[in-house]
This record gives sequence, structure tokens and C-alpha cells, in this order.
Amino acid sequence: MSRQSPTPRYDISAFDRIILPGGRTVTIVKRTDTGYQCRPFGSDLSEHITYEAFEAARQHPHYRHDPNYYTVSTSQVRAYVGIESSDQIPAEEMPSVIWREHCVRAALDLAAQDREKPPYKASQRVNMTARGLAAAMRRAGPDLMQLDVARRPIKHVKPNGRKAAATKPPAPTKSGRPRKVRAGQTITLRSLPSPRTLHRWIKAYEAANGQRWGLRQCHCRCGNYEDRFEPEEYAVLLDAVRAYLDLKRPTYRACYEAYGDALTVMNTQRVERGQQPLRRIGFSTYRAHVQRIPLFQRDAARHGVTYAMRRRGGVKRSFEVTRIGELVQVDGCKVSLMTLCIETGAWDMLTPEQRKLVPRDRWTLLRAIDVASRCTLAAVFTPSETTEAAVALLRMMLVDKTPIAVASGAKTPWHYACCPYALVSDAGSAFRSDRFRQVLADLGIKFEAPRVGQPNKRTHVERSFGTDRTRFLSMFSGQTFANVGDKGDYDPKANASLFIDELARAHVLYEVDVYHNTPHQGLRGETPRAAWQRLMEEGGCSRGTPGAHQQRGIFGILLSRTLGKRGVRVLGLHYQSADLAKLLADKGEVDVHVRVDPDDLGWVSVQVDGVWKTIRCATSGLDGATITQWLAVVGAERRGAEVHRAASRPVVAEALRRIRTIAARAGRRLSILPHVYDPALIARKEAELLHGFTVPEDATRPEASPGNDPLIGGIPITGPEVEPHASPPTERVRPRATRSPEPPPPSPEDDSDDDSWIKE
Repeated sequence: MSRQSPTPRYDISAFDRIILPGGRTVTIVKRTDTGYQCRPFGSDLSEHITYEAFEAARQHPHYRHDPNYYTVSTSQVRAYVGIESSDQIPAEEMPSVIWREHCVRAALDLAAQDREKPPYKASQRVNMTARGLAAAMRRAGPDLMQLDVARRPIKHVKPNGRKAAATKPPAPTKSGRPRKVRAGQTITLRSLPSPRTLHRWIKAYEAANGQRWGLRQCHCRCGNYEDRFEPEEYAVLLDAVRAYLDLKRPTYRACYEAYGDALTVMNTQRVERGQQPLRRIGFSTYRAHVQRIPLFQRDAARHGVTYAMRRRGGVKRSFEVTRIGELVQVDGCKVSLMTLCIETGAWDMLTPEQRKLVPRDRWTLLRAIDVASRCTLAAVFTPSETTEAAVALLRMMLVDKTPIAVASGAKTPWHYACCPYALVSDAGSAFRSDRFRQVLADLGIKFEAPRVGQPNKRTHVERSFGTDRTRFLSMFSGQTFANVGDKGDYDPKANASLFIDELARAHVLYEVDVYHNTPHQGLRGETPRAAWQRLMEEGGCSRGTPGAHQQRGIFGILLSRTLGKRGVRVLGLHYQSADLAKLLADKGEVDVHVRVDPDDLGWVSVQVDGVWKTIRCATSGLDGATITQWLAVVGAERRGAEVHRAASRPVVAEALRRIRTIAARAGRRLSILPHVYDPALIARKEAELLHGFTVPEDATRPEASPGNDPLIGGIPITGPEVEPHASPPTERVRPRATRSPEPPPPSPEDDSDDDSWIKE
């Protein structure tokens, strides 16, 4: 077995500065057998650090070692140049510092060369004398003048006598080589230093331990820094400076002219009292005093604190999230596109005069983005930001949206769904309502609402709206553009040509196939879809989504229904169970609270003796059927009641199957345009469409196979299956859930109402 390598030991001078992790500054007093005896800066006490602990601290990135930092010569040079290392040299001073270093190195190299091999007696030997340093510049001058740093920028003089900014050096070529100078171009070369100047440079270079930062000249601090005016004269100027910090936003010139008028009045009064008049301070000095005020204070005084925080506040690029659902950002924005507020099919039935009356408006897009993967979890179009639309957005985050993507023609799935750990939104009315906060609390989501005027706290979703405007909405006519200047004379309402349902389908296609498969700069070139798959494999979601019955308790609509012999009746459907039958036997026909899920009529939740019970629909085949789809089928049935009453049951089933297919397709197409229901709307629909309308219950309910469309066969109809030219059976036969028999010819003898729709 190989022996463990010994811990390194270093010979550190007492004049060296050591900065340990944590910012602690120490000096090494001496080295012992087990470690170093060090003394903290500004203290007379000493402490001991072992070799192992010192080596571990030396490996830390915050460790710093400055040799000879506390020597007299280094301290003097540091006090003169105002910096401590070469990386602190300003970029505009770097060429001059490098030029001085080349001159110093050339003189030192020639001096060392002459010491090893002395020149002829007739030649001057390079040394630290005036003649020796002059000889060094004569011998090294031609080579020094060939350097790029020997070229000095030219300062042109403007017609008004002021010096213009120095011209920038020519940019290098694509290969990185210096660009050639054009013929006839004026070049100004730096002059070689005199022996006295070169000697001063050498001393400073050696005092800085051979580092170039000691050659900084600090010409930036040249000038007269003494006050040239009296305190009374500055006091009048400061009043003009404070006048600039006003919400009226006066200009520099207006404030300075007001300062001149006030100074004239004051001098008149001083002359009358026999005092010396005050001098007038120049405009450039006044503007310099104003510009010394921090930008944040200036913006806060002239535009308000909110504007200053938004304009001057820092932005944190990384939100330090590593798992899906760890942080979700939600926001809404009016799309910069005028749309026709009508569906495509309804537009085709309008006359030209009626089409002119169709309103054109900008709809609001609500969006939820997962910060870790940048995937869009939900998107909802709504006429305005409402609490119902915000709750629908939360519901959409929890489910797989692939059927929506398929109905819109997308090629990739939209399966991104999760229950987030934390959610960030703005202070919009839709997100600060009690209903929205209650849903978040029921889901166990931590809610964070930044202060007003801080969009940098939700940068990802804010920026996504700008990306939509440039990459998606720019394809359509009727744009409102980013501002009035960009819009110009363009009339968005006159050029509106897109229906709202077409906008919804196109947006789904853009989100699923374009955005999720485009390399994202915030993901370092990775696509959001690839990031979702990678994060799902690495750590998965931060939390699982709630079940269907849990979601009904959270998102369900609370109704009040009277308990009857057939249970509770909601939208013409009956829900019955043993618990409801027992409650009816104990208390009779009482009012009970019912929660119905707008997206699933197969189940409801009924409060029985303070406990919520899950009750299944007495009519099978409605699992997963939405209220919108159910009302569409019922409306079609009511409109064709006479035709259906004259036909036999299979004809009714076939017609309802076709109606159900149309309704399901329409429901999927407009699924990101949510239909919002509340108890008042449900009561109105029941009064309009479902008065005296009900569906018979099944004697036995078949188990629904997962994945089937709940209403693909139309509204389920119970009763026996009638074969052609056959007498009615005496017993009920289990209904077929997926396929209906061939339609029989009309039979005048079959007038039973048990097997048809019940209209009371």
C-alpha cells in the first residue's frame, strides 16, 4: 500500500496578506511543527492553524495570497496608484500600462545582458544611471515602436474647440491578427520615456513585485479639487438641484434658468444691504451636481418609487429550481391581435350587414409556465381576466391536454401536468380573489404574490407574451403591435380576419409543436420538451396531482337539491345510493348540498350528515362527460323531439350518437376557451332545457372501459333491445354501451314509454 502524501507546507513571510474563506484577513507570524501561528488583521492576539486546515482553506475559491503586501515600498505604491492588483486596472488605461511595462522590461533585460556580456568600451553600458537608461531606450526604441500599444489614439478637435472622444483602435481580423493600417492613415506613436521617468517606472515596478499594476500613473485624479465657490453660492445652487427632483419632471435648462432668476433677485437684495453679490455657477457644474445623485433616487423623485424599482432594480436570472412543479408562474395579457368575437360556423350564417355588426376585440390569454422546464402547463383564452378563468387555468394544469393537441392537429403530445409546490402571479383581480386563493389552499400550493410593479419576479411568463407577439401573432392580420408608434396608420379592427376559435386552435398548435420543440436560451439550447423529459427522469414532479374525487371537491360547483325517491336530480340526471336512501327514510325529502364537476357528470358529491359522500350517476356511460357536451346533446334532442318520438329506440340511439360525436368534437376544439358555470347558470339551463326532462336509470350499470368516450354512443337508453318483427321481451336486457342494434322498422304496437325519453 502506498504511503499517504504529506500535507504541503509553505514558507510565508510575515509581510504577506492571507485572506481565508469567509473574508478573514490574517498574517503568518511563524511556522511551527504542526501548523502556522497567525495573527488576525487589527488584533494583537495570535491563533494556530494546522497544516491540514490551512491546505483545506487554500483550496477554497475565496482564498487569496498577496506576497509582500505590508512592506513599506509596496504600501507606498499601492497608496499612489489606488489599486491592489492588475485585474483592477481600468480598461481605458490598460494600453498605457502595458506600454510602460514593455519599456521597463526592455531596460531591465538590456541591463542584465550587459552585466553578463559587457559591451565595447566605446559603447554605453545599460545601467540605472541617466546615461545607461538613455542608451537602453536608444537600443530598444525601434522594437518598442513596432508594438500595437505604441500607437496612441488620436483626439480630434471639434469646430467649437472641444476635444472629441478618442478614436478606437482598429478591430482585429476574424483570425485574431492585428488589422493592417491603410495607406495614408495618420498614426501617432507614443514618445519614449526620459531617463528620469524610466527610472521612476522601474522603481515602482520593483516595489510592486514585478506586477504591472504598479505602473499606473493615476492621471485620472489630476485637477483642482478645492471648492471654488462660497457655501452661500452653493446653497442657492442646491435649491435648484432639489427643484429638479420633482414629479413635474422639469428639464435641466428650466431649473437652471429658475436658479439664475432667483440668484438675480437675491443679489439685488444683497446690494441694497451693502453685501457682496453672489457669483453664478455654470450650467455644466449644475448638471454635474444633479448627476451625482443616484439614479434610483432621481427616478423615484421624478417618476415614483414603483417606476424606480422596475427601472433600476436588479433581475435575478436563475430562480434556483431543479424539479418540475417546484415553481410555476401564472399571468395574463391581452393579445395584440383583434379577433372576430364569433365562432366560425356562426359567421357563415350571417348576412353581410350582420357581419359588420360583429364586435372586434382583443381577448386575454392566461398562461401557466413551469420555471424548471419552461413548459406551458395551461393556457386559457378569455374575454377578460376573471376568477372563473383563473380557476379553469388551475384545473387545466392538473390534467393531460393531449386530446386538445390532437384535435388541433398537433404532432407531439401536450402531457405536461403537475400540481406545483409554489405559484407566483401578479396582483390582478383574477388572482387575488378569495375563490382563487381557496383553490390554491385546497391544492396545497404555496402562493407568492410580488409587490405591484415588479414583473422581474415572474420574468419567464412575462417574456413569453413578447415571444408570442413576435413569433406567433405576427403571422395574422389585425395586429395592434407593441405601441402606437409601431402601429402607425394601420387599422386593426378593419383588418381583423381571425375567429376566436381559430385563434385558440392555432395557439395550441404553436405551443405544442413550435414552442416546446424550439431550443430555449434560458435552458442553454435545450428544448422545453427535452428538459421536461430529462427532469422527469432525474427527479420527477415535486408533487402528484389529486384524484378525480378530490378535484370535484376543489373545483366542483356547490348546489342545493331536494332529496327524492330517485335520489338527487342534477341537469336531468339522477344520482342514487344506499346512503341517500337511508337519509330519505330517516328525514324525508330534505335539502342537501351537492357538488357537481363541470368536467365529469358521472359522479357527484353529496353531503350526508356532515360527511361528503361520492354518488355515481344512475345512468351509466356518463363518466367523463362534461356539462357543455351534455347540454349540447339535450338541446339537439329537444329540437328534434317530434322526429325522435316517431322513431324507434335504435334510430334515436343512432341519431344521438351522431349528435354526440359532433358535440364532442366541438368541445375538444374549444377546450382552451373554457365554459364557465356557476349555480345560477346551471339553474337557468335546467329551467330552459331540462324542465320536465329526465333520463331513466339503469337496472344494472356495466363497468366502463377506461379510455372510451363516455357519450360516443349518444345518451344511454335503458330497456330491452328490439329485434325486427319480434315481440317485446318480458325481461330487461343489459344495454350495449358501445354499439347499438340495426334500426328496426316502425312498429305501431310498440307504444311503451318505458324505453324512451321521459318528458313530463
